[in-house]
Amino acid sequence: MARTKKSESVPVRIRFKELENGNKSIYLDIYYERKRRYEFLKLYLIPETSAEARAQNEHTLKAANAIKSQRIIDITNKKPPLVLSEKGKMRLIDWMEIYMEQRKQNGKRGLEPSVHSTVVQLQKYDPKARLCDVDKEFLDGFVEYMTKVAKTKRTKKPFAKKTIKTYVGYIVSALNLAVDEGILSVNPGLAIDRNAIQGEQKKREYLTIDEVRLLIDTPCREDVKVPFLFSCFCGLRLGDMRSLQWKNVIEETGKVHLEVRQRKTGNMLYLPLSTQAQGYLPEQRGDAEEHVFSIPHTTTLDVVLKRWAKAAGVKKNLCYHMSRHTFATMELTLGADLYTTSQLLGHRDVETTQVYAKIVDAKKEAAVLMIDKLFE
Repeated sequence: MARTKKSESVPVRIRFKELENGNKSIYLDIYYERKRRYEFLKLYLIPETSAEARAQNEHTLKAANAIKSQRIIDITNKKPPLVLSEKGKMRLIDWMEIYMEQRKQNGKRGLEPSVHSTVVQLQKYDPKARLCDVDKEFLDGFVEYMTKVAKTKRTKKPFAKKTIKTYVGYIVSALNLAVDEGILSVNPGLAIDRNAIQGEQKKREYLTIDEVRLLIDTPCREDVKVPFLFSCFCGLRLGDMRSLQWKNVIEETGKVHLEVRQRKTGNMLYLPLSTQAQGYLPEQRGDAEEHVFSIPHTTTLDVVLKRWAKAAGVKKNLCYHMSRHTFATMELTLGADLYTTSQLLGHRDVETTQVYAKIVDAKKEAAVLMIDKLFE
């Protein structure tokens, strides 16, 4: 009896990842040169609750299949599907050094020791690994090495999960830079299992609307009060507030928005300003290169914020970043969807914003339980 011929394996397959909001993220499962890689397409299927939703999903799948076909053509033509440049053959640890230098040029000198420590561990794990070698398997292996093998230099104890997550975060950020520079077409770090390195999640402290009103009504130094409240109504990080210039404040057809390159991610943020936020902009517009706000040093800022909160009767450990949490929570509470809020905050993905949605859900549950108390 003749042996049945085994069909050739397909090098690229479309896969789906279930999201918490009910949508499905579409990604490609690519097998090339004995390595498995994943390309997340940033295309999503939505629940088919209507004819319009079904039609939208049909168009989305056509787009995904078109990309899949192109990747198969690339593989057939011996073109690596994820590497766009000869720089992809550079060692990962060398690219990490380039990434560190760029961060220093962008004013992030404080990150140098941590990035250097990341490079030290990468040298121990796989010093010869090239950018084009980095895939989900490589990163999962690095996480396993950091969890089970690596030891701290001083105490010879295993690394804390928080530290491991930080190191992986720097690698993923460096790979994002490689994508931005046209060296890679997709960041393989987006496919790693974050649960394996998830440390204890910090509680997101935020101000309620009533607490914001208390702060508005309480006197405080103008160079602290004004920028803090501005951030409460737009969500801008402290670092971006310090570097905000008048050229970043765009007025068109009676509306005002910000165009800011975020210091943390390097991505552009296009942020429309509410009338409330605009009310905290200085009345007199300065020159293009002039800074919009003059914010005191962080040490002074922290002291003044805490005194202000105490004077206002806000019983929370007020810090500047709480303004960003306040904006996010306020937006979701007032009905903004998760994706829109994610865009306003400048998050790379909706998953980062999901933590605020959980806060709002908890608030809703607490509100419902108040009814029970009426009938106890």
